[in-house]
Amino acid sequence: MKNLLLFMFGIGFPLLLLAQDNATSHPDYIRGGFYLKLGPVIPVGEYAKGQTIPFPKPPTATQLSYLPARIGAAMDLGFLIYLGPSFANNYLRAGIDATFLSFWFNSTRPPDTDNLIEKYYSFIGQKFGPVITINPIDRLMLDVSYKLNANFAYHEEYTGWAPLTDGSTSEYGYNLTGNEVSLGIRYSIMLFAFQYNFGSMNYNNADKDNMEQKIKINTFRIMMGLKF
Repeated sequence: MKNLLLFMFGIGFPLLLLAQDNATSHPDYIRGGFYLKLGPVIPVGEYAKGQTIPFPKPPTATQLSYLPARIGAAMDLGFLIYLGPSFANNYLRAGIDATFLSFWFNSTRPPDTDNLIEKYYSFIGQKFGPVITINPIDRLMLDVSYKLNANFAYHEEYTGWAPLTDGSTSEYGYNLTGNEVSLGIRYSIMLFAFQYNFGSMNYNNADKDNMEQKIKINTFRIMMGLKF
């Protein structure tokens, strides 16, 4: 994450200096609008390796093991909302990146050789946060953003997973404080985006009376799509 942030700011600051030093009037091409993004979701860290959490439920304490996540896919539908006019000679504009619908999943493969059907970690939610768009030349746009994520999750485990049979745990969870840092590259209506999402999910059936069952769900995404 630190390296990604340094890379994003390393792009933004030189372009800001260029904008301030350029005396020629730059056309104002930065406009808001809807976008659609699709792409692969690559699990990283503990999410990719598999995780084990304590489950100290009487009469016997045990552990819950969550399977490693495999590559999946994502879809984002949202809107770029700019809060004011362009500035720095029309090279920069600030606003809000509002993803109204974000759906994504990662597959797993159960270790039981008699049950090799792929199962999934599935998520649906929304993402909102500040964005600054840089227009260095022509209609090329660079969108640097940070967003807070709210996700509802469903975790499909393999048949016979003992901890789920007693009603004390669940396949459902939610998290309102996930995070995303993103670098988007656009030209005309075409766009690409590199996203790093990080946070955790609590699979306690969205019930505070159940014990917390948190796992990391960090991912890297390479998105492609259209901005209208």
